[in-house]
Amino acid sequence: MKTKIKIGDRAYQIETTEIKEDLLKVRVNDKDYFFTKNEFGELVCLEDFQEPSLKENDILLENFKEKEIKSPLAGTISALYVKKGEKIKPGQKVATLISMKMENEIISEGYGRVREIKVKENQVVNTGDVLITLE
Repeated sequence: MKTKIKIGDRAYQIETTEIKEDLLKVRVNDKDYFFTKNEFGELVCLEDFQEPSLKENDILLENFKEKEIKSPLAGTISALYVKKGEKIKPGQKVATLISMKMENEIISEGYGRVREIKVKENQVVNTGDVLITLE
């Protein structure tokens, strides 16, 4: 979408494009800026983001999509924070694992949609066990 905005006494020609869910490209006076949403739903500028070429973008998106979330440690699942069908993004907490009397947050490293949750709360898991599969 192209539009003109005014901030103070300066006018800017802007164009916004949604690249993918939670990634927005904003072109201001022929310079590109990229924004994503933080955990509070606020837009945050990605300072050093370099837009990939179309071919690189396809590879990047494929690599950024997790297929499985695995347990990094042996322990007990104490909480699950996602449901089947839910979209997840990088940095999102998906589960809590208790190991050696410490709570460890299991964090998503990429984008995806929960296909299956393979564990339940209070279930004992080993290192490398698949906790959640994504599509």
